[in-house]
This record gives sequence, structure tokens and C-alpha cells, in this order.
Amino acid sequence: MDKNQNRKVSIFIPAYNAEKTIEQCITSVLNQSLKFDQIIIVNDKSTDDTLNILKKFKDIKIINNTVNKGVSYSRNLGVKNCENEIIAGIDSDVELNKDWLKNILKKFLDSDAVYCCGNVVEKFTSNKFNYWRSLRYPLNWGSIDIKNPPYIITNNTLQYKKIWSDVGGFDENFKYPGGEDIIYSEKIYNKFKDKLFYFADISSTHLADDNIFSLSNRIWRYHSFGYKIKQPSLLRLIKLVIKQLKFLFIRITKDIIKLRIYFIYINIMVFILFIKYEWSYTFSKK
Repeated sequence: MDKNQNRKVSIFIPAYNAEKTIEQCITSVLNQSLKFDQIIIVNDKSTDDTLNILKKFKDIKIINNTVNKGVSYSRNLGVKNCENEIIAGIDSDVELNKDWLKNILKKFLDSDAVYCCGNVVEKFTSNKFNYWRSLRYPLNWGSIDIKNPPYIITNNTLQYKKIWSDVGGFDENFKYPGGEDIIYSEKIYNKFKDKLFYFADISSTHLADDNIFSLSNRIWRYHSFGYKIKQPSLLRLIKLVIKQLKFLFIRITKDIIKLRIYFIYINIMVFILFIKYEWSYTFSKK
């Protein structure tokens, strides 16, 4: 028997209003060819049917936040409750390939990694909004393995619990996804150089199925909460709008060249809604 088969692994999944994807996500976790020793779901005060769906499953631990605390808090709580030294973490809209754990654990141990991620691709690219996102914001670093990638994408990871403890966990100032994965990777890289890996052949799929509003909100959260100016202000609003305006012109130019005419509409709407979301965020904090 492969020695890796004897290593116990916990997995944690933060979930907030994940009723559309959480069942497929958990089913893929339960159907792994190499079984997880412990499965933890952190339900971050969901207001949809997420909790009722979770209750259908046996042999998983459900942690219910009494108030909505955000993704970084939920990740930290999930890791804290993991009992094993090796910990996997995935997002609630990710569906794992059945050999995901077997394959990533072997590469993790063989490479002497402390933190790693695999390759996530979009499942519903017939939807133009998902296809747009797959080109502009891919959830992977390409088709070859990379040592020390720009950062570890947190939607499918493996790490040692001690590493999480040594760097102080995820920054809980990041309530929404966007930026917290970069900061966390930087902290680990600064302490454990050359031990972060991206494994291109470790596959899983992204189950998100966006419309223009959910897509634009994702893009806004990514840029807004990962931006160097953390506190909302008029200066931050202006700088973010200028940055997005540059993106808009670059994207439209590329799409005209490639004859992706429908993308032009998406580009413009993402820009308009980005301003709307940032404007509301800025002045709701006054």
C-alpha cells in the first residue's frame, strides 16, 4: 500500500448562502477514492437553504456561526477545528475530481510542500458570463506545475495545520473573498520560501453560474477588498474607477480584435456596476 494512503487528512469548507452548489460540493468530498478522515463545514449564518441541505449529510461536522463573520473568520474557525496535521480547504462552489485527495496528497508529500493548490476550471462555460470570467479571472495558473506561484488560490488547497498557526492564520479584516488569499500566501512564503506549489494536473471544477449582477459583484469584491487602500474614501473610489476604466479600454480593444462582440456588453456592464457597488460601499460607511 502507498504510504500516503495512511496519512489522515481533515477538510474544511466555509459556506455562506451556498444552496445552489453545496450539495454537489460535499458529495464530491464524500466520493473521494482516498477518504477524508474528517469533514467540517462552517456555515457562516446563511440565510438561504444551506443549513437544511447540510443536515441531509451524515459523518460531517457542521459549525454554525451565530452572526455572519466572513470568509477569513470561517476559514480560521474551520482550520482550528481540524484534528489532523494535514488539512485540505475548498470553497463551497467547488466540485472535486474523485482522485483529488489521492493525487494532491502524493504531490504535496513528494515535493516537500507546506502549502499548495490544484487546477480549477469553470464547469458552465456555455454561459457567456462564466466564459468571460474564465478568460479574465481564471482559477488556476495554467497547464504546468509552478513552484512559488504568484499566490495559492484558496478554493482548493492542502497545507499543514502548523503552518497556519505559525503565520497567524487568515487575515480576518477580509470579510469577503478577494485579497485574503494573496496576503495569506505572502505570509507563508516569507516564512517558508520555496515550499508553495501549484499542481496543474490536480483537477476540480467551479460550479458558479453567474449573471451580470453576480459576476460584477465578484469582480468588485476582488478588486475592492484586495486593494491597497483598505478604508472606503472618495480618493479610493476615484483611484479604483480610474483603474477599472483602464481595464475597460484594454478589454474592449482585445474583444474587438477577437470579434467577441457580446463581451463588449459584459465589459461595459461590469464597469458600470463596479462603480455602483463601490459608490454604495463608500457612502454607506460615512
